[in-house]
Amino acid sequence: MGKLALVNGRLIDGTGREPRDGWGLVVDGAHIETVGPVQSLRMPSDAEIIDVGRRTIMPGLIDAHTHLSYHRSEYALILQQMNEPLELNTIKATENARAILLMGCTAIGDGGCRGSIAVAIRDAVNAGIIPGPKVVAAGQMLSGSGGIADHTAAWGYHENETYLGVVVNGPGEVRAAVRKQMRLGVDWVKVTASGTPGNLWIGGRTPDLGYEEVSAAVREAAKFGKSVHAHAHDPVGLKDAVRAGVISVHSGEYADEEGLELMRQRGCVLVPTIAWLHYRTQEAYAREYTRAHKLGGAELRRFIDDCREAYEACRGTILKAYERETPLAIGSDGAHVFPPFDLVHEMAYFQELGIPPLQVLTAATKGSAHAVGRGDAWGTLELGKAADILVVDGDPAQDVRVLGDKSRIVMIVQDGRVAKDVMAREPVRV
Repeated sequence: MGKLALVNGRLIDGTGREPRDGWGLVVDGAHIETVGPVQSLRMPSDAEIIDVGRRTIMPGLIDAHTHLSYHRSEYALILQQMNEPLELNTIKATENARAILLMGCTAIGDGGCRGSIAVAIRDAVNAGIIPGPKVVAAGQMLSGSGGIADHTAAWGYHENETYLGVVVNGPGEVRAAVRKQMRLGVDWVKVTASGTPGNLWIGGRTPDLGYEEVSAAVREAAKFGKSVHAHAHDPVGLKDAVRAGVISVHSGEYADEEGLELMRQRGCVLVPTIAWLHYRTQEAYAREYTRAHKLGGAELRRFIDDCREAYEACRGTILKAYERETPLAIGSDGAHVFPPFDLVHEMAYFQELGIPPLQVLTAATKGSAHAVGRGDAWGTLELGKAADILVVDGDPAQDVRVLGDKSRIVMIVQDGRVAKDVMAREPVRV
């Protein structure tokens, strides 16, 4: 990594400030050395200077909630866990990592995986072995008996590293599970504070792990300097998780006014997953996702209706959170899985609800960095922050859907390294 200067652009710094024309920045190694109007930039004599031709310079996107181990070749997660070896799933996750980076996501928060797949992908990306986003890696999700990670079946109870989650009951079991994950090298811990819309045994309005259990996870992780994030749809589970000290809540569509205010006061970031919920209302997907359960027509309709109710609730919650200034971030739950396979699809829902494009971009950069516990280092183009940068042919501050056309993301820089460069060069004018 050498020194790099991007000049003569329209700069969106990710802080929420209005774009500024005729600005640029200088990168020294993995970090931003200076940002400002081109006339005031001090250009190192050994820097490569690139005139971006009035294109947009902005921070890399961050998917605050995804799952590297999910993939398009098997929507039925139970069947994937039963039939696909971890080794094969890891290979597929490397393909996912490359696809996610080329979406313009320079970093992600993995929200739970089989085994230690996210840790392995994180380390392979950091070592330069594979291309991919920087990963804040979780291990297996922690849920209670009867929760979404409970793999009790007709043939009996089964739990091992091949599953997406592990069952914990009571603070003692929570602490033991957290310590095991610390030993495996996770960056944060995922807990389930509720069920999921459409789930056959614990729906989205049913709490799972309670305050004492989530609090035990938070305290244990804190001993190792790590944080906890929560899956929560229902208002009771959400408030228990926030009071326990999680840094972000994923989903949250049934949050009430008290919960949204509590999140605002505590700086806990809400990460809705509205595109995922909407996709679950499609009958073709619903049939594929639930086929392991061999649902009848009425049962399938209940799944779809539950997901549709949650989707409609999510629309309202996003707007209420925005109006109340509850911290918001963008998370997809698997942008590489669900058509059109892009984090920008999630962002477009926010824009279509009436949230200004610039604020959506802020949620997908600064907001998401805070949601994954990296707000001090990622998410904005400011002095000393990570040099995670997109150069875009167009203005996403006017319409975030510009980022959906990947040919218009002409350059991706990650920690100062150029990961993509298809930009036609113009003469440097400094």
